[in-house]
Amino acid sequence: METKILKHPLIAQTVAAIVAEGGGRVEYDTGGGGREVLIAASAQLAAATNAQLTIVESRVLHSEIRSLVRELQPEVSSAVLSADEAALQPAGSIDGVLAVHADVLRDPRVRQPLLAMARSADHLVVARHDYSDATLDDLAAPVHALRLRDLMPPPAPRPNPGPRLDVLPAGLRDLIAARWTASQELKQRFIDEFKPEATAMRQDGDEVAGLSQDIDPDELGRRIEQVRDQQRQRAEEHPAPGRQRQAPHAHSQEQSAAHQQQGPHGVGRA
Repeated sequence: METKILKHPLIAQTVAAIVAEGGGRVEYDTGGGGREVLIAASAQLAAATNAQLTIVESRVLHSEIRSLVRELQPEVSSAVLSADEAALQPAGSIDGVLAVHADVLRDPRVRQPLLAMARSADHLVVARHDYSDATLDDLAAPVHALRLRDLMPPPAPRPNPGPRLDVLPAGLRDLIAARWTASQELKQRFIDEFKPEATAMRQDGDEVAGLSQDIDPDELGRRIEQVRDQQRQRAEEHPAPGRQRQAPHAHSQEQSAAHQQQGPHGVGRA
């Protein structure tokens, strides 16, 4: 986790809004600082309300989370739990501020215990991706969105050479540049994978190529899958002339005939 990213104006504004609202939810793109917002907002909220802070996150991040809480709010009393540990807590035993990353809700066994924890807490802060489980969504409001493209300064005119970072402080500029580069590499892998299919469907390929300049990798991936579904549907509804489905036994007969013509040692060998 990078504390430098908390200095970005949009991220700092999101943290302040969650604290002022007494909780909420941040939905973010990978690399968009959602985990940092979760910890910063919940720790600041606990400090402001003089409350106990409980954070439920993946076990591999516990050391980083404790370090971040000590750095941001050293006076706050906090506990960092895995989803399994949180599920073992007695019902109603969690009060104060509860912070949960929705990735831990992938395990359906912990959803109801964590939902009970969220209901008993005085304040709830949740971070999630678009594809994360939505069990806590109704309790974690209002919602704030952090899109990686929104963290960038206004883009330069096409062709796109990358985001303008000269207006940001040096440390934050390097961090955002690294995350932007990673997102562009992910988009390019999507595009390279899709190119053979796009050749057959030029209109769809051109559409995706145009979108790739302006959207984040997750949205590009979803759009490509949508185009693939459309292609498959068109292919089923309008098969190419002269291409008809063959019954399975007919295909087997053709293979058998071809094998007999080749002989036991291949084509042209007796």
